[in-house]
Amino acid sequence: MCKSITTAALDSLRACVGKSMSQYRFSHTLGVEQAVAVLAALYLPESAVELRAAALLHDITKEWPQNRAEAFMRAHAIALRPDEAASPKIWHGITAPLVIAAEFSAFATPTVLSAVRWHTTGHADMTLPEALLYLADYIEPGRTFADCVALRRAFFEAEPEKMDMTARLRHLWQILLLSFDDTLAALAAEGAPTCADTLAARSFAAKMIFPRKEA
Repeated sequence: MCKSITTAALDSLRACVGKSMSQYRFSHTLGVEQAVAVLAALYLPESAVELRAAALLHDITKEWPQNRAEAFMRAHAIALRPDEAASPKIWHGITAPLVIAAEFSAFATPTVLSAVRWHTTGHADMTLPEALLYLADYIEPGRTFADCVALRRAFFEAEPEKMDMTARLRHLWQILLLSFDDTLAALAAEGAPTCADTLAARSFAAKMIFPRKEA
């Protein structure tokens, strides 16, 4: 457990974040906090407080206008790859960790920063906290998109709480693999660019489900 982040600190953070975003975005944020708390109880209870903090902070730059995000990244010498530059919807995952470090330093633990950084795309070699926030963002109870509803049902109806940890982890990565496939299919249908990190995350999830046996 992260001893530096208390429940009282989370309450203060929640109130602060709520003043900085629209009601729609704040409702989603609270849903992600709720979802990640449930997932942390199943997979990583010692990191529950940090993951709840990451959930509260994950979208703090989501509602920035594109020109503000561009100016911020220039000011911080962030060089985007072509696939990242073509996908403004993922930029808040890049900008938010820098804002957290500067304005919410009490919550800027490595776990929080990396989970927020990768919650939009995933990446190769995802850590368990990163995977949990990514999934919480996808299946939080306020999500009504068909893919999100289906994945939420698939995750919980399998009753992961009754599985041993090996089976539970495999179930997590199976659901994540489905989420990456859904995302990639949606991007293709829209004719939108695909982030290389999402492709890498998809490959990593498959590897976690079907690990290669040592010769």
